[in-house]
Amino acid sequence: MKLCGRCNRQLKTSKSMELGFGPVCYKKHQQELADDEFERNQVTMDEVIQDERTNRKTA
Repeated sequence: MKLCGRCNRQLKTSKSMELGFGPVCYKKHQQELADDEFERNQVTMDEVIQDERTNRKTA
C-alpha cells in the first residue's frame, strides 16, 4: 500500500503509485513547483538598483 506524498491518502492506480501522488495532489504539487520557480526568477528592486550602481561605477 503506497500513500500520497502530499495528503497521505492511499493511492489506488499504478500511475499514482508511480508518481507518488494522487491526481489532484499531483496537479497541486506541479503548480507549487512552478510557483517556486517563478519566485526564484523574479528580480527585486534592490537587485535592479544595485545593478545600476555597479554599471555606473564601471562606465
